[in-house]
Amino acid sequence: MPRTKEFDYQEKLKVARNLFWQKGYQATTMNDLVDTLNINRSSLYESFGNKHALFIDCLTNYIQEKKITYQQSAAKGKSPLDAAIRIIKDIVKTILIDTKTCLAINSTFELARIDAEVAKMLKDQALQSVDLFEKLFTEAKNKGEIPQDKDPKLLAFFVVSNFASLWNADLLFSDKKILYQLTDFLIQTIRS
Repeated sequence: MPRTKEFDYQEKLKVARNLFWQKGYQATTMNDLVDTLNINRSSLYESFGNKHALFIDCLTNYIQEKKITYQQSAAKGKSPLDAAIRIIKDIVKTILIDTKTCLAINSTFELARIDAEVAKMLKDQALQSVDLFEKLFTEAKNKGEIPQDKDPKLLAFFVVSNFASLWNADLLFSDKKILYQLTDFLIQTIRS
């Protein structure tokens, strides 16, 4: 008879995700995972697979949460442009509140060049974000909220690429005023 799991899978997944987030993928060892998850090694392998499979599950979970967060932010918008700006401002709020840099951005710089599966996941996530912004900017252009000479797709790539820059600015300079100025400049670039 199979043994029942004595822990909440989703809860342990979040604990593992936080460990990868804190230490990075490469620096996190199986011993770290066993100790932090507080389960024995055989249970870890049985429930989550190897370290890479566990990381993929953690990253998948994080990407899903980001997608939902973006959609929730956009839904608060009174217009397409307002929806896009709300997403940007909510990301900046997260940057200021959270002590950890975005897991997707961390993983991009740590793993995207050396791990094809992670690179594909992150590219797909970024393209979903680009698609969301492109739709919003196309609607905003049709409603006259942004200039007619703006290319919605290029603008969407520009905005999504700038998220890494905003996290970088906060991490390096820890200056709220600079972060707000960069955010305002990004929004002004969209509008003008």
